Amino acid sequence: MRSGLAASALRLLSIACRVLAWLLVALVVAGAILPAGPRALLLGLNGAVSQTIPEALSGLLVFPTPFGGAFRGDFALAACILLVLDWALSRASVSLRRAA
Repeated sequence: MRSGLAASALRLLSIACRVLAWLLVALVVAGAILPAGPRALLLGLNGAVSQTIPEALSGLLVFPTPFGGAFRGDFALAACILLVLDWALSRASVSLRRAA
């Protein structure tokens, strides 16, 4: 019973990591290719997300794009980390379900 509950909790965490990762990917793409007007609407969201990124990663690999935006490498790296966490949590969840 407990392993089933733990497996479900790990599965939910896995899904949350995946959703957050893809939202970060969308934010990276939007910040890189949107024109200046719509991109200005993302400033508040970029600031809020920047506060959640660890200091060691924040501002790392930020490059200007030909479209006038910026590729946020720190957000892209955070998305990659979240996808790896998603994979690990998913594997742990399946392992616990098989053990139950």
